[in-house]
This record gives sequence, structure tokens and C-alpha cells, in this order.
Amino acid sequence: MAHINQEQRYVITLMLQQGKLQKEIALFINRSPSVISREIRRNRDAKTGIYESNVAQRAYERR
Repeated sequence: MAHINQEQRYVITLMLQQGKLQKEIALFINRSPSVISREIRRNRDAKTGIYESNVAQRAYERR
């Protein structure tokens, strides 16, 4: 299974800011909705709870 890459994280951030649903994001980047949900839950900012691609990428790289 391939990981979400940095470009996809950026797309997730933009689409969330536009108010898109996780299901819509999943269709757009060709991933399952559960992968998107898990990505957002695991890699959002611990303090704000907001998903940002740069924060998510750093969290991924730390793991």
C-alpha cells in the first residue's frame, strides 16, 4: 500500500479549506474515504486540530 504523498496532502488541505467532504477528496485523489479520514485524524495539528499539509508531512516524516 502506497502512502499519501506531499502533493496529495496539499490537495487534502486545499479541499478541506473549500469545505469539501472527505468522500469528495477521496474520489479526487483516488483513495478510499477511510484513508483520507485516517490521514486527517493522525496528522492534524495537535494544538488546533486543523489539518495542514506541512504539519502532516512533518508528522509523517517523524514516524
